[in-house]
Amino acid sequence: MQTIRLISSQRYLDGATIARKALTFKVFVVRTVVVELRGTRYRVLLDGHHNLAAARLASVAPTWRGPSHKTQRVMREMGQARFAQMLINNLTDTDWYDVETGAVIPELLGIERTAA
Repeated sequence: MQTIRLISSQRYLDGATIARKALTFKVFVVRTVVVELRGTRYRVLLDGHHNLAAARLASVAPTWRGPSHKTQRVMREMGQARFAQMLINNLTDTDWYDVETGAVIPELLGIERTAA
């Protein structure tokens, strides 16, 4: 079975927030969605970047959840192609990268253009 790469476009993490969560949280919820971007399926880290880092710091498995109801609604309304285009074109603070390795994903660089 092939593992789907966990990716993100957010690298910024506040160390104090991570430490506080690692010490006080018992459950670390992380939201992801599997989506096809430029012909490859990825697992996009939507929400819970600090929770994931805190879970790792506390040596606890995170609680993986799918997209929120709001995100599901947006995905339905936009359709798969437009949602993928929106993800590629709207980065948080960095290019898409593999969360496990930190490596930028060259296939996802550049904007996604619509067909005229």
